[in-house]
Amino acid sequence: MRHFSAFPRLLPALGLILLLLPGCYSRSDMKSEEGATATSKSTTETPATAPPEEAPVAGPAEDASDVVSGTAAQPLQAVNVFLEVSGSMEGFMPKTGASGENTKFQQHIAQLLSEINRTSSARQKTFYRIKEKPYKDTYQGISATVRSGIQQPAKSTDIPSVLDTLMSQYYQPGTVSVLISDFIYSPKNAGAIPYIKTDITDALTRSGSHPDRAVSVYGYTSDFRGTYYPALVAAGKKTNCCDTEIPYYIWVVGPADAVRRFDAALLEQQPSKQAHFGVTYPRPGYSLLSKYQNKGSWYYGDAGASKRNADAYRVVAVSDASVQQPVEFVVGMNLGQLPSQYREVGYLKQNLTLQGVDTDAKLLDVTAATDQTKASSGPESKFTHFAKIRLTKPPKAARPLVLKLQDQRPAWVAQWTTKNDATPASKTFALSSLLDGLEPQVEGDKRPVFELPLTLQPGE
Repeated sequence: MRHFSAFPRLLPALGLILLLLPGCYSRSDMKSEEGATATSKSTTETPATAPPEEAPVAGPAEDASDVVSGTAAQPLQAVNVFLEVSGSMEGFMPKTGASGENTKFQQHIAQLLSEINRTSSARQKTFYRIKEKPYKDTYQGISATVRSGIQQPAKSTDIPSVLDTLMSQYYQPGTVSVLISDFIYSPKNAGAIPYIKTDITDALTRSGSHPDRAVSVYGYTSDFRGTYYPALVAAGKKTNCCDTEIPYYIWVVGPADAVRRFDAALLEQQPSKQAHFGVTYPRPGYSLLSKYQNKGSWYYGDAGASKRNADAYRVVAVSDASVQQPVEFVVGMNLGQLPSQYREVGYLKQNLTLQGVDTDAKLLDVTAATDQTKASSGPESKFTHFAKIRLTKPPKAARPLVLKLQDQRPAWVAQWTTKNDATPASKTFALSSLLDGLEPQVEGDKRPVFELPLTLQPGE
């Protein structure tokens, strides 16, 4: 698999660190640690910051401490908001009737526009209506359109052309483009449908290479009162629609760091479906937990661990292990700065992997923090998730061990995709193909969400 192909590149850096390790404790050190537990554990652990010497093995993402320092603490330069106002969007924004009712879309987007307009997370905010091209508007004007309905809807909006415009005219450092649309791809020539992925990729790259480009996709559904226009024109439009909720989307396009910061500031707190492409995240804080669900003969092998209060423990010293008496240890992970997609236990169980060299260590389970762990006086209270690992063979020498979260397409994308949208439903025509166009063109370029290096070594 491509993910394993990246692992050997990690070994030289890990090997260098292992050569620099001064070795594990002596048995007397381990015993002295046990006697000093009350002292060493009374100080609150703060695992969000990795020790400085580990910076060279940070892999695809920086340490979590980087989020609150340097440029990450500065506001974004600009946020450009684009609202599609074609005919297919009228049902989300029906003109206000005598009853004063509105749709979920109107409630959600009106609130989001207000939050963007008021946020201190960006220096400049600009609003546009999207027809065949962007037309500059004001916050008041775009908000009125959402609340009161589209006055002069466009006949159709070509998605590739819109994306091409965003990349060629609005892509700047520290800037994101926020596109609100139903993303119904309806090419004039039905023969173009098999090439949707290619069209999206071309639109995003036609203005030149942007290796830091990222896109976050957020999916929602809303009641819909108006005329429904399917992508397949031959199916015919539907009036007085709909008995089911219809999907709409927010795409956030821009440099990876800017997209991550915008997502965290304005979209992460809203319930939604998510998919992220090219966004990079700080490496989560993590640590071994010797007093939490551990089993067998092992201890912290970090140099001087019994004589200092470490921010995080990363070395497992195994004294003895067998099938009859296995070693089990837990790694606490602080995933609070990741999008909710990557914090879901189901996603973690499917996509968090353990990679090691010359070891039978296996990932047993992944769990989320509970009320009990949050209320604990131990270091486990500082973590949002826990990975339990088991091994039955003690290492013969120091060996690398890495927890890696693979970045996989979430299941909801397939569930929301349809090849025929003639009948209105909570699905979008060719959604999977649209998002295929956002994936890296070289399979090996897709990086994991994070990598958490550990070390196994023999104990005394």
